[in-house]
Amino acid sequence: MNRAIILKTVRDTLPILLVVCAAIVLLETLFVCVLGQFSKEMEFILQNPIFQRFSRVLLGSQLGGATSSTSFLAFGFAHPLLFALTWAFILTNCTRVLAGEIERGTADLLLTLPVSRGGVFTSVSVVCVGAGIPVCIAPLVGAWVGEIVSPLDEPLVFSKLAMLAVNLYALYLAIACATLCISTLVSRRGPVVIAMIAWLLGSFLLTFLSQFFTIADWLSMLGFVHYYRPLPVVRSGDWPIGHMATLVVAAAAFWVTGYTLFARRDIPAA
Repeated sequence: MNRAIILKTVRDTLPILLVVCAAIVLLETLFVCVLGQFSKEMEFILQNPIFQRFSRVLLGSQLGGATSSTSFLAFGFAHPLLFALTWAFILTNCTRVLAGEIERGTADLLLTLPVSRGGVFTSVSVVCVGAGIPVCIAPLVGAWVGEIVSPLDEPLVFSKLAMLAVNLYALYLAIACATLCISTLVSRRGPVVIAMIAWLLGSFLLTFLSQFFTIADWLSMLGFVHYYRPLPVVRSGDWPIGHMATLVVAAAAFWVTGYTLFARRDIPAA
């Protein structure tokens, strides 16, 4: 690792990290406030078959029956806006140095520093991985602030929500390492972003289609979203060890592959 590269990457990452964390905290705070004000109306919405199917896609199970406030908040941990903020941060952060430096024509200057290519890749990875911690803690902070602002009839069980935050971080790691890996294969950020967005949206689509087709259920296992199921975790209170292990192993495989490719590839001059 190289201290100068780490510090520079941190400086470049910090502004967007603060904005994303603040936005996530605000999102979850508003979600808890809405939950406190319209809990009775939400019980009625639960009976809608369309909402039931939608909740199964996002949460991995159907909301229904006697649903607690914590179970309702599982939707806040799988909200499309939360995913959009998190994934936008990952794609921006993880492509800035590897593909970004090559696209700007400054990679050859960067690699003239007394540091190996493996050191560059490791330094960028450390910042990307570390930045995911506050991003995945932010939903917990937002839920805590929301409960203070708008107390719920039934208190939130933060021990269960913490499981979701850890599972979310495992999802973050898998997506971040996959983005780093793909960034070593191309010389522009655009193709990396397009490829990852297509993969993530395809994962959503397969998760939806898995309700109708068996083959889609099998194919959905190739997507990251398949291994993030908030509602079953909250209801059972058990750690999703299998899903988190799959995400972490995938992250490690992508990272090792990206490290090897970046250490060997030819870097075009400016």
